[in-house]
Amino acid sequence: MSAAVTITAPSVKHILLDSLVVMKIVKHVDSELHAGISEVSGDACAGVLTGLVFLEDSRLEITNCFPTVRNEPVIDDDANAAQQYEEQKQQEMLDMLRKFRTMNIDYEIVGFYQSHQFGAGFSHDLVESMFDYQAMGPENVVLIYDPIKTRQGQLSIRAWRLSTAALDLASKNDWRPELVKSAGLTYQNMFEELPIIIKSSYLNNVLMSELALSKSYSSDKYSTRHFDLGSKKSLEKSVRAMMANVDELNKSIQSLTKYTIDKQRHDNMVFSLTQKRQQENESRLARGDPPLPMDDIKRIKAPQLQTRNGLLDELLASFDTNALADFSKTVTSENITKLFIAEAVAEEKVVGTKDRTLSSVSSTR
Repeated sequence: MSAAVTITAPSVKHILLDSLVVMKIVKHVDSELHAGISEVSGDACAGVLTGLVFLEDSRLEITNCFPTVRNEPVIDDDANAAQQYEEQKQQEMLDMLRKFRTMNIDYEIVGFYQSHQFGAGFSHDLVESMFDYQAMGPENVVLIYDPIKTRQGQLSIRAWRLSTAALDLASKNDWRPELVKSAGLTYQNMFEELPIIIKSSYLNNVLMSELALSKSYSSDKYSTRHFDLGSKKSLEKSVRAMMANVDELNKSIQSLTKYTIDKQRHDNMVFSLTQKRQQENESRLARGDPPLPMDDIKRIKAPQLQTRNGLLDELLASFDTNALADFSKTVTSENITKLFIAEAVAEEKVVGTKDRTLSSVSSTR
């Protein structure tokens, strides 16, 4: 991260997402999850978004995308492996953009996409990537795709970008508690979510309308697959991830408490030494002696927060915990609703069975 980047406030208020982009993202993520590539490499599925920015309408239109090169595991400890991977990634990205331009497809980069389960996967690397893209273009965004929720029948794609305060701290690469507090930054206003409107072609809308009106079309309008309660594994996995984040937050709170106590003790000691030095200098000036300098007091080293990235990891862990809690709350409320519906249907079936039994007995008599 560079400190010489000029922070520009974005003007985009909503995103127009082409259905082709949705199809490509879903196909890319599902293919890698089915092959187990994500579990082997440990990286999330990612790609580059292309499109156009309409400043007069405050709209970002994403019209196409393509996946990025995956970091292949290196057997030997090669110091140049990461550099070679970045060069290969940049070269393939330029080649793809050149092909887009030749085919008269929008080739302006407007962000990137990643897949994270439960919509919670914000890490330090993701923040750095978001900063790099927004430094390249203030309107760039990141799309977070949730394959778990999509497999349950609800498409989950959310658009995020760093807020202006977070961009300022990221440009300085300094997440000290004092700077975070002065900027008024919390996990709730660190990221900004943009509304997404999925756009389909007119031919696609006509086709869907014809299929809906066709008598031979077997619709799943009365299907019971939406009443499936098989979300135990995903709910358990989200709760376990939430517990891990809470444990990390507890450790961070202990470190922050120790830092606060040490910082307060350091400030009190510096203040008392400064007061004594000032009084001593006043007496020396009264005697006609030169005053003593304050350099030795200023050189007293201040305590440091015992974390790698200041409060950045704590903010990201809080944001992920909030996302996991929202997912658990949504799944739990949906399952409770399904249970009430299933109970009502079962009672209706029992009542109907009794009525048929009574009618059959009366008819025999």
